[in-house]
Amino acid sequence: MTSVHRLLPAPAHEPPCADEVAPTTGAVAVAAPEEALPLAALVGASGVCQTAARRFLMLCLEVCQGFRPSAQLARICRPAEAVQITEEISRLAKRVGELRPRNAARGAAVKPRRLRVCEPRPGIGEAAVVLNAHGTVIAFAFRIERQDDGAWLATAAVLL
Repeated sequence: MTSVHRLLPAPAHEPPCADEVAPTTGAVAVAAPEEALPLAALVGASGVCQTAARRFLMLCLEVCQGFRPSAQLARICRPAEAVQITEEISRLAKRVGELRPRNAARGAAVKPRRLRVCEPRPGIGEAAVVLNAHGTVIAFAFRIERQDDGAWLATAAVLL
């Protein structure tokens, strides 16, 4: 048995499709080059950016689990934002400490479930991390930027 499909116009509350709009002037609107993201940003981050993001994340987790002092974060943060980033990582460490069962060891099991890194502009990396902390999921995001000397420094961190 064959079925009949009837094509209906889009409802009035939705914008018309590209083929339903009659061109008025014949000109095509083109986005400005500075507004369009490069193709590499849509694909993902470079290997160097991925590595820098992973290194920053591992250092943050070592601070959260008590293996490193939080003062060591200042070396990998831009000086203007170092205090804010250190406070945010301290909030993360406090949250992890609250979730730790009483019988768990001091550095027990805070593991990254997933790390997503994108590079919206060359030399700027943004990462989102899902952490598994003693059976609870914690979301954490940060931004890193490559400096003139090639070092990657954190410029923002947010505990979600």
